[in-house]
Amino acid sequence: MILKKRSLQLNLLSHASLLKRIDLSHPEFNKVKMNYLKAKSGVWGEESIDYQLSNYKHPYPHIILQDVHLLASSYFQMDNLFITQSFILVMEVKNIKGNIELKQNPFDMIRINENGEKASMDSPEEQLEKNILWLEDWLRKRKWMIPVKGIIVFANMDSQITINDSKCNVVKGKYLSKWLRKMDHSTEYLTQNQMNMLGEEIYQDHENFKHKSILERYNISKNDVMTGVQCPICLEFGLIKHHHNWICSQNHKTREAHLIAMDDYFYIFGMNITNKECRRFLHIECKHIAKRLLKQMNLEEKGKNKNRVYVKVLTTK
Repeated sequence: MILKKRSLQLNLLSHASLLKRIDLSHPEFNKVKMNYLKAKSGVWGEESIDYQLSNYKHPYPHIILQDVHLLASSYFQMDNLFITQSFILVMEVKNIKGNIELKQNPFDMIRINENGEKASMDSPEEQLEKNILWLEDWLRKRKWMIPVKGIIVFANMDSQITINDSKCNVVKGKYLSKWLRKMDHSTEYLTQNQMNMLGEEIYQDHENFKHKSILERYNISKNDVMTGVQCPICLEFGLIKHHHNWICSQNHKTREAHLIAMDDYFYIFGMNITNKECRRFLHIECKHIAKRLLKQMNLEEKGKNKNRVYVKVLTTK
C-alpha cells in the first residue's frame, strides 16, 4: 500500500524554469544545465523504482512512503521507506550510468564514464547510514521498537557496480522486488495494526521541503532572470495582456499562459509573491488586474493591504 506519494520534484522544476529564463551566454548557464540534467536523471530513477515497488504483488502486509522528510538529530530526506511488520527498509536511489565503484574509509563513489573520465561523487552509502541512524533516533524517541535496514538501489541497468570494502546492501532496480521477497520476515515486531499506526505517524510528521530561491545556489542575480509571459506557440517572451487574452507580436492568443509564467516565478524565486512583484514579472501596470489574477490561482494570502503576500502551497503528485 502506498501511503505517501512523491512530492513535487522542485529541484527539477526550478532548474527547468531557470534554464529558459537566463541567457545562453550567461556564465552560469552550463552549470545550471548540467544540474538540470542530473535532476532529470534522478527523477527518472526514483520514478522507475516507485513503479517497481507499486506494481509487484508483495506477499506480506507493507506500507510504502515516497520522499519522506523528518526531523531527528537533523532534518533528513529518504527516497523510499518500505515498512513491514518485521523491519523498516530505507532506500537510497541512484540513477548513474557508467562504471561505479563504492568505497569506504573514506566514503566515496567513483564513476568512470564512457570516455574513461573519472569523477568522485557523494557517497550514497554515507547518506544511507546517516538516514538509518536518524530514523532510529526518530523511532526511539517515539518508543517504536523495530529494526531499520538499508539498501542502495541503482536504477540504471547499464551501470557496472564494483563494491570494494563497502558493507551496504546494493541492488539494481530490476531485481529489487526479488531481493525484498528474500528478506527475513520470520520475526514480527509489530502487529498489522501497529504497522499501520507507525506508517500514519511518519506520514503526519513528514514536512514538505521548504523551497527557497534557486538563485542562492548560483552567481545569478534577480536582474539576470528574464521576465514576462511566454507564448506557448512561438516561445516569445513579453506577451501583452489585452482583455482576457495574452497576445504576442505574431498575434498568437492565449488565455492562461500567465499560469506557466507564475509557476516559473515560484520555482525560481520561492513560493511567495507580492502584487508588485507579480506586476513586474508579468509586465502588468494595473495592480487590480494583478490582484484578480492572483486571486484566481488559489494561493494562500498572508497579511493585509501593502503587506499582503500570496503563497503557493505545495502538493504531492
